Amino acid sequence: MRMDSFPQILFSVWQAKITGRILMKNETLEKELAFKDGTLVIEKGMFDEEAFRGYLVGRKILDAPSAKKCEARAKKMKTTLMAAILDCDLLSPQPLWNYMEAFSKHNLFPLFDLTPLDSSLVSEKAPSATAILLTVSTLGLIQEGIYRMKNIELIDSLLPKDEDFQKLTPDHLDQILLQPYEEQLINAAGEKNDLQNLISSGALGENFTKKALFTLFCLGLLGPSLVATPNKPLQEISAAELQKILITFNAKCSYIYKSVSKELGPVALNLMEKSIEDIKPSLSRHFRKIRLDASGKIDLQPVLKANIILSDRETIQTIIKSLNEILSAEILAVKKTLGSEFESALTKSLEKIGG
Repeated sequence: MRMDSFPQILFSVWQAKITGRILMKNETLEKELAFKDGTLVIEKGMFDEEAFRGYLVGRKILDAPSAKKCEARAKKMKTTLMAAILDCDLLSPQPLWNYMEAFSKHNLFPLFDLTPLDSSLVSEKAPSATAILLTVSTLGLIQEGIYRMKNIELIDSLLPKDEDFQKLTPDHLDQILLQPYEEQLINAAGEKNDLQNLISSGALGENFTKKALFTLFCLGLLGPSLVATPNKPLQEISAAELQKILITFNAKCSYIYKSVSKELGPVALNLMEKSIEDIKPSLSRHFRKIRLDASGKIDLQPVLKANIILSDRETIQTIIKSLNEILSAEILAVKKTLGSEFESALTKSLEKIGG
């Protein structure tokens, strides 16, 4: 069992490609959701046709007499309300399915505003193809649901406060349709800004900016910076300061490896190596030949030998970004393998390394 906000749970389920039923609950609510390979599925038995009829009438998609006529036909023919709507030529299939998806998401939006939920996998049985009425994009639901949130206090409690945000480039980036304001925030975060700077420098307003940042945070497109840098402009970082950053970075890599080794044994090194190999295409060119040593540290000689111009702000920025992406990739691998609780404890321990 784990406790998180609803969008964080959804992303973890999608990321782990979970198949089965997950129970979400708090003091006042229990709701079971079905997933197939991380995608939310709506099964026929879980679809409330009576509520859907009310949804269509309430939004004036159908008038009340037509809705009652369809309900009567469905009972007479012992079929679904949706089949009756189609048989009566009131809607064509594509709009009907769009309304079904909108209705299904509408019922889930309130979960986004709840205080952290308990979630547990109660069944690993895959829903049969014939039982699935429709599928809902998990990433799309996260993106849409957060912007509908009214509980800004919950968002405040989950956004990193004291750390700088960093831009991440996960493999699933091309699966997310970014809005222009989301792209702007990602680019601004790439300039190494903290929460207050991003809010004050933008034109979206405080609450909307927080929603947008939380959306990008939950989707794995932004994350807290894991490598501390001196409190000065990047172009003023000296060779000695860069060396200190690299040493602290390697201390964190080694700590991650040792922590995972205690749980997994020799497999830990393979896990860490794969996490780095997967992100190499997105790293600075200075990191393309890096390798892990037996202690989990990264051989940084290729970086140190590279023609790094310390007065070049862009070069220093891409190096810091690459260091953060490596640590984020390792932590993500830990989360996928050992779970959220282990990952959370590990992240807190890393914050104490190197100040």
